Amino acid sequence: MDRIRDAVSKARQERKGLAPAPAAAPVGARFAASAARASESFREMSCNFDRFGEHRIISNEQDPVLNAYRVLRTRVLQKMEENNWRTLAVVSPSAGAGKSVTSINLAIAIGSKQGSRATLVDLDFYRPRIAQYLGLEEPPSILDFFEGSKTLQEATVRPDLADVLVIANERVSRRGAELLTSPKADELIQRTVNDYASRVVIFDMSPLLGCDDTIAFLPKVDCALLVVASGQTRVPEFKEAQRILAQTNLVGTVLNKAPPSSLVGAQYYY
Repeated sequence: MDRIRDAVSKARQERKGLAPAPAAAPVGARFAASAARASESFREMSCNFDRFGEHRIISNEQDPVLNAYRVLRTRVLQKMEENNWRTLAVVSPSAGAGKSVTSINLAIAIGSKQGSRATLVDLDFYRPRIAQYLGLEEPPSILDFFEGSKTLQEATVRPDLADVLVIANERVSRRGAELLTSPKADELIQRTVNDYASRVVIFDMSPLLGCDDTIAFLPKVDCALLVVASGQTRVPEFKEAQRILAQTNLVGTVLNKAPPSSLVGAQYYY
């Protein structure tokens, strides 16, 4: 754990010293320079690293699933960069498949890659989990932004993770579809992509089946990642999720909660 924290601290110090990159600089360098300038304006918050293991969040370099998320990160970034995509919705057919865990671990993996800022947004208004799993104490809520009581900058925090920004939520709302089709939703996307210098903006969404929040928001994002759970997601649910996603750019499917003996490295992603 100390090695991870030391690496995060070193990376932040290095980013603070970055000068604006010239137009011809590599993509990673341009993102890193912009991210360094944007980082100073966000409130810093501490994660509860002691509870990462409890919630299956990657906490050290010896974690057995770290390599799987690195493979997932590389494949997602390659696919998105090929198409100039910047916004990714992480979805599941129903609750409990592990989409929030996948969203967080993917954001951490992307943020740990030099010059690749990830902004993680909790848009699951039925079972918000990002703040809880990261152990963020009383963070501002994305609902405060949608309701007008906070600006987007005020609703955004910078946790002690390698280049990850978080817009969390700990409140439930039944107005999700209404909020996610409002001008505020357009502002959220535009600003996290451009003003926040995000390589990827990851939206942790409500399950596809049972409410219309995610269906309403999907036309606004570039692509989606589908998360299913071994032994839990039923075939009819999976097929219905595929039908709903037929008009959405799907970067892949993550198989979660599979027995370790059945998986080898990149088989977490197919």
